[in-house]
Amino acid sequence: MSWSAHLAALQDFFKSQHFSSQWLESSQLLMKIDQLSGAMDSDLRFLEKHALFVFSPSEEAESHTRLTIDLFRRFATGEGAPSLLALGAFAMRGFKITDPDLQRLVLAAAIMGEIDNNLPYHSNMHYRKVMFQIMRMTAVYNGIYEGTSRAFNERQIALLLATACIHDLGHDGKGNTLKGVYIPHRLEQNSYDMIEPVFNALGNRGEFDMAMIRVMLLCTDVTPFKDPGNAVNQAKAAYRHHFLSGNSGIKEGLNLDDELEIMEKCPAMAAMALMIHEADIATSAGLHYDITKYETGLLMQEVSDGVARPENVINFLNDICNRQMLSEVGQQLYAANLARIYALAEDDYNAGNKPFPGRIDQKNHSYRIQRD
Repeated sequence: MSWSAHLAALQDFFKSQHFSSQWLESSQLLMKIDQLSGAMDSDLRFLEKHALFVFSPSEEAESHTRLTIDLFRRFATGEGAPSLLALGAFAMRGFKITDPDLQRLVLAAAIMGEIDNNLPYHSNMHYRKVMFQIMRMTAVYNGIYEGTSRAFNERQIALLLATACIHDLGHDGKGNTLKGVYIPHRLEQNSYDMIEPVFNALGNRGEFDMAMIRVMLLCTDVTPFKDPGNAVNQAKAAYRHHFLSGNSGIKEGLNLDDELEIMEKCPAMAAMALMIHEADIATSAGLHYDITKYETGLLMQEVSDGVARPENVINFLNDICNRQMLSEVGQQLYAANLARIYALAEDDYNAGNKPFPGRIDQKNHSYRIQRD
């Protein structure tokens, strides 16, 4: 089916359904489909011109980084900001996802991810960046494991794409600690609770598919920071268990939470959960220091007084990233950039920890932070 036929079917679907969340109110979903479909052709032309490199895993990581920075610069300065819907269609063409049910799943997730969220950091633009980063990581991952049982299949890729689209759906700008009380996976579970009835109503979503989506969402929860039992660190433990523990044939069991235990039984699930997390932090942690400063400024606008300093970058890279990407793909794409970013943040901290100016230099169409 063409994307236009899918959108027509999804319009009929959303007309016939009623979902309790205010984020999924029927009239705004239908309006969003009309809006996105009107820009679809131009968005796809833009991606064909500027983003085809994402499907070329043989490219040097440094070249990939430059091209990604250039693409995100175009997003930020208004030269081109293709929707999640266009990114989803583009990704499925590049990854050769031809199953109509899987196509409909990704496009429905993209429509939901485009419902307006105007938070400074956890905005629709963040969802698009995460979507593009998971596309990069998936292409490189399947390039590494081509011809092996580890390579992601069509269904697994579609689940990765769909989850990236809705990983922060309904984000309210607050964390998982409210009034001093930590609520495990509050935001992530809320996102899942919103999309579960939609995906189930679309049909052909098996229980295991939904469990995989939920685990990936929960594993974007990085709190409590530095806690070895938080969801991200459990995903990392599962990844090490399956992929980094050697071939002794004897592996100690994992002590995963019940809701995350499928990562012990399913190596692909552990890899997918870790990659969604790394895609979530990649733009802030793994491209360029100027982008890190910009993204940190957006986050501080959302959660505090808007003042971003080198110490915020250092804390982020220490507390959330553990100063590294763990997956082989994350290492290949982001490790050198992350190390450089950390060193530059340390230099700036030692030079006085001065606040970052928080705006893009639009005149020069770059991510360079303009010094006032």
